[in-house]
Amino acid sequence: MSDLTNPHDRFFKETFSRIEVARDLLANYLPPEVVALLNLDTLEAQSDTFIDADLQEQFADLLYKVELVDGRPAYVYILLEHKSYPDPDTPFQVLRYEMRIWENDWRNGEELRPIIPLVLYHGRDQWRVATDFGGLFAGDEALRPYWPQARYELLDLSGYSDAEIVGAAHLRISLLVMRYILDPALREHLADIFALFHELSESRTALEYLRTVLYYMGQAARHLQPEEMVTTVRKMLAEEGNEIMQTVAEHWIEQGIEQGIEQGIEQGIDQGLREAVLDNLLVRFGSIPLEMEEKIAAVSDADQLRYLRRQAILVEDLDEFAVLLSESSASADE
Repeated sequence: MSDLTNPHDRFFKETFSRIEVARDLLANYLPPEVVALLNLDTLEAQSDTFIDADLQEQFADLLYKVELVDGRPAYVYILLEHKSYPDPDTPFQVLRYEMRIWENDWRNGEELRPIIPLVLYHGRDQWRVATDFGGLFAGDEALRPYWPQARYELLDLSGYSDAEIVGAAHLRISLLVMRYILDPALREHLADIFALFHELSESRTALEYLRTVLYYMGQAARHLQPEEMVTTVRKMLAEEGNEIMQTVAEHWIEQGIEQGIEQGIEQGIDQGLREAVLDNLLVRFGSIPLEMEEKIAAVSDADQLRYLRRQAILVEDLDEFAVLLSESSASADE
């Protein structure tokens, strides 16, 4: 996921590439009669994307293979519309991407299989776009057989209350974050969103996903200041602190945001950011090689330090971080 620069795209793919979350989404938000035909235990994410390069700031997509209950193959295609308003060309885009999927199978000599498209929209304006390709046409009913319908299912989060967003905790967190990410009301829902992390059964999973959520908020929530997240989590600690909140609030948020931003502004941004990078690595991996500490201490560019601070949260292991650190140092020397 390191090549994904759009925060909506990254969050969407990091979330729904988890098969259990994708399965929960489809089970709860596709029509029941469609769900009854799918063997969701066979759901399998594919690595392909079908979005035009010039439209990646507007859409993100994920394709899944799935078996029908009768054993025949099918696809589920999820298209994320992440503009703040509905795109009237969405039915056309859905059909284009479906055709690309079918063309790919055709070239590979595979049988054509049904595609179930689900458009996930989280803009603030209500969706008023046609939900099938035929809705783009106007004319006499006698002509209707000559243009395809190509219907897609729609999950318009702007029309859902918090109580109407259902599913397991991981899915509810994801959809609530997406529901409010472009809305100033996000700050009013932070406590409820963070509280859902208590329901995640594995603390490691909760910590990893909380980092993903916080990164997304930090990149995409224009109306939310980092200090507001700090204040919210600190309040939750005072009321019902647990391992998840302790770890992230005390180490990731407090060190990463407060030292990296507040201390950086007030006492010298370079040292604050270096400490944030080191603290994030220590929290995640327990110890840091001395050579790595020395390389971090040698970085003097604030933008590079901010980049390393983010990567310290996102990398899989210290080896991956070491590569990024070397690349960052090399670029600074050029």
